[in-house]
Amino acid sequence: MNKTVFEWDNDKGIRIPAVVSESLNLRADDRVSLVEIDGELFLKKEQSTMQLFEEFYGKPFDEITIDDLGHATDVD
Repeated sequence: MNKTVFEWDNDKGIRIPAVVSESLNLRADDRVSLVEIDGELFLKKEQSTMQLFEEFYGKPFDEITIDDLGHATDVD
C-alpha cells in the first residue's frame, strides 16, 4: 500500500486507510507509538490498563468482578 506524505507546518503525516484503522481498532484521539528501526517506521496502538483488562476478560471493565480474577491476591 503506497501513501503520499503530507506536510502540516513543520510536521509530516499520512492518512491511515479505513480498512487499516478498522483492523487495528483505531479511533480518533487514540494514542499510538511510532518506532523507527533500520529505516522502517512501525506504528503500534497504545492500550490503557482498562483496555487490556477488557480485551483479556472479553467484557466491559465495569462488568469485571473479583470472581473473574480467580485466585489473584494483588491487582495493580
